[in-house]
Amino acid sequence: MKRMSRTGSTTTTTQRVVAHRERRRAAGHVLVNVDLPGDLVEAIDRLKEAHGVRSRAPIIEEALRFYIEKQQGA
Repeated sequence: MKRMSRTGSTTTTTQRVVAHRERRRAAGHVLVNVDLPGDLVEAIDRLKEAHGVRSRAPIIEEALRFYIEKQQGA
C-alpha cells in the first residue's frame, strides 16, 4: 500500500514501519517478540479497549513494570 506523506512523496507501509521502529529504538526501546496464550491476549485486548490505547505494547509494558517492581520489593 502506498500513501502520500506530508511532503507529497509516496511511502510504503514497510517504509513507515521501518521508520517507526527506528524512532522507537532511538528512544531506547527494544523490540521483543513473544508467543502468548490466546486467553491472555484476549485479556490484554480488553484492557487495551478499556484504556483507549491503539496497541498492546503500553498494556504489556505496564504489566511487566508492575510485576518486576513487585518482585524486587518482595
